[in-house]
Amino acid sequence: MKIKIKHKLFFTLLLTSTVVAAGLFVFLQWSFDRGFLNYVKNQELAQLDQLADRLSGYYAEQGSWDFLEDNYPLWFRIHSEVFLTPGRPMPRMDSGRKPFPAGHIGPPHDPEGIRGRIVLYNADKHKIIGGPPGDSNDLKLLDITRQGKTIGYLGLAPVMEISASGDLRFVEQQTETFALVTLVMLAVSILLSFPVAIHLLRPIRQLTDGTLGLIGGKFSTRIPVTTGDELGQLSEHFNILAMTLEKNEKSRQQWVADISHELRTPLAVLRGEVEALQDGVREMGPATLDPLHSEIMHLQRLVNDLYELSMSDIGALTYKRVAVNPVGILGGTVELFEQRFLTKGIELAADLPENFPGSLLGDPDRLHQLFTNVLENSLRYTDVPGKLEVRITHDNEYVTIVFEDSSPGVGEAQLPKLFDKLFRADPSRNREGNGAGLGLAICLNIVEAHLGNITAYASPYGGLGIRIELPLS
Repeated sequence: MKIKIKHKLFFTLLLTSTVVAAGLFVFLQWSFDRGFLNYVKNQELAQLDQLADRLSGYYAEQGSWDFLEDNYPLWFRIHSEVFLTPGRPMPRMDSGRKPFPAGHIGPPHDPEGIRGRIVLYNADKHKIIGGPPGDSNDLKLLDITRQGKTIGYLGLAPVMEISASGDLRFVEQQTETFALVTLVMLAVSILLSFPVAIHLLRPIRQLTDGTLGLIGGKFSTRIPVTTGDELGQLSEHFNILAMTLEKNEKSRQQWVADISHELRTPLAVLRGEVEALQDGVREMGPATLDPLHSEIMHLQRLVNDLYELSMSDIGALTYKRVAVNPVGILGGTVELFEQRFLTKGIELAADLPENFPGSLLGDPDRLHQLFTNVLENSLRYTDVPGKLEVRITHDNEYVTIVFEDSSPGVGEAQLPKLFDKLFRADPSRNREGNGAGLGLAICLNIVEAHLGNITAYASPYGGLGIRIELPLS
C-alpha cells in the first residue's frame, strides 16, 4: 500500500510531538520530584537545628545525656515541641523513663516520618537514643554545642522518598497535572499536524500540477512563490524552467517560420522560371539560365549556413585547440577582403600590431570563418561611400578585436537581437546580394566555443560596432 507524503508528514509531526511531550513529562516529573525532595530535606534540616537548640537547653539543665538515654517518651515529647503540626495539641508525657511494652524492640512507630530517622549521639559519637539502625556514616550529622563546646551530635537519615500523606497527595496532584498537560499537548499536536502537513505540501502540489502542465505542452504555466525556503526556491526554478521552455518553443516556431520564409522566395523564382520555360514563354539561353543559377547558389548558401549553424548548436563542429596568433589570422582575412571593399567603394583600415606578444588556444579555420562573417556582414550592409575600421588590442587576459563601420546604423533595441538566427535589422531589404541572417549567429557560436564574448554596439562612425573578446592562453 502506498502511503501519501501528506500522511507521512502528518505521522512524522505527530510522532515528533509525542516524543517531545513524553520527554517533557518525564523531565518535569524528575525535576519536580528532585526539587521537592530537596525542599523536604532543607525543611528537615531547619527543624533539626531547632531540635538541637532544645536538646542543648535540656543538656544544660541536666548536665549530661543520662536523662534521655532510652527515654523514648521524653524523646518524642521534645520532638513534639519542634515538629508539632499546627492545630494539634501537644501530647502530655512523663519526663521519667517508661519501659516499652513486652516484646517491643526499637522505637515506637513514627507517624510524622522524620522522628524515626533522628538519632542522638554524645560527644564521643556513642548512640544515646533514637534513629534508624545502621552505620552512622550514612547519617547527616549536626553538632550540638553549648558555650562553644560540642556536647553531642544529631544524626538524620536521608529521606529516599516522600512518605507524609500531605506531601504524597501534593506530588500526586502535580503528576496528574503534568500528565494532563502532556495529553493536552498531544491533542493540540493532532489538531495542528494535519493542517500544517497540508500547508507544507501545498507548494509541492502546485509543483506537481505545474509539471503536468509542462508535460501537456502548456509552457506558459507559472506557479506562485509563497515561501522563501527551499520549496520557494524550487518554485522559482520551476518558473525559470517554464519560461525557458516557453522561450525555446517560441524560438523554434519562429525558426521554422523564418526558414520557410527564406526558402519560399528562391523556390518561387525557380518555379516561375521553370514553368515559363516549360510553357515556351521564355527561351532557353544565358539570359534565362543566369537567374536560375543565381537562385540555386542562394539556396545552396542558405542550406550550407543552416547546416553549419545546426552543427554548431549541437556542438558537432570540430575545433582544433592549438596555439594561434590572432593578429596573423585577422591580417590574412583582411587582405582577402581588401580588393572587394575597394571595388565597392568602402575604405578598409586595419590597425594591427606588428609584434603580438601573446597567443590563444583556438581553431585557426573557425577563427578565419569568424572574421570572414563579420567582414562579409559589413561589406553587404555598409552604404557607399563608407568606411570600416579594424583594431586589435590586448591585456594580460584577453585579446579584443573591434570592427566599426559607417552608416547605416542599427537601432538600440535591435542590437541584442543581431546574433539571433535569421534576424535582419531591416526585414524589408531585398535578399539579392544580402545573406540569410545567419552569419552573426554562427559568429556567436564560434566565439562561445572559444570561451569568449561578442557584443554589438553603435559605431562612432554612424554604423555598427562589433567587439570580440577572446581569452589568451
